[in-house]
Amino acid sequence: MIRTFLVRCCVAFFIVAMYSSIHAQGTVYSFLGGLSLSNQEVSGYQAEPFLRFHCVAGMESTSDINPNAMYFRLGYHTKGSAIVVNSYTDDLGMQHDRQTYSMEFHNISASLGWKQRRPLGDIWYSYGFGVRFDYNVSADFGQFFAGLAGTQNKITYGVDVDIAMEFPLSELVSTTIEIGVSPDLGQQIYIPPQNTGWHYSDGSEVILGETKLTNLVFEVRAGFRFWRKVIYTD
Repeated sequence: MIRTFLVRCCVAFFIVAMYSSIHAQGTVYSFLGGLSLSNQEVSGYQAEPFLRFHCVAGMESTSDINPNAMYFRLGYHTKGSAIVVNSYTDDLGMQHDRQTYSMEFHNISASLGWKQRRPLGDIWYSYGFGVRFDYNVSADFGQFFAGLAGTQNKITYGVDVDIAMEFPLSELVSTTIEIGVSPDLGQQIYIPPQNTGWHYSDGSEVILGETKLTNLVFEVRAGFRFWRKVIYTD
């Protein structure tokens, strides 16, 4: 699994590097980090979002005459969801405090996509779309989700949609603020219907329904962009 993911990363990096060397006038390197609001579409229960941190490093082609650019990104993201159990009193009269149980997936993501960058007065704005593959490094299952431990898919996939504003500091350095949404198209967990081996009083089988879990993440990040320009001389 990890070998497949690394091969895809290398292929995406090579594509962007070749495109930059042939069609562009240089390369932009970016380093960003920020907050992720992660949630999941889960069959069987109502999930609640949570906030975590993420970081992203990327490279993209650049040109003074063409607003289109190709990019490759590598990032670390925590995805998942939580449920909240309100305080209650059990049958023995014991008071139980309100508790939150979370399920977290620590994923490394690789994205390949296109973006457009255009001037807006003294600043710049951009928007982009990419396809993404995630590799699950580890997962944390709270007490409530302990029965799902080990069922996660190591590789998932999805898309990224981003918009950003850039604020130049010099010819070769700028700061940037970016907002993105990253829905997964592949399921982080899928468990098909299970036959329990038990039967109802009418003789029909007791079947547990399928379990499907798909990540959805909204992110806001800030960081720096650095230009490496190619200058042609006679």
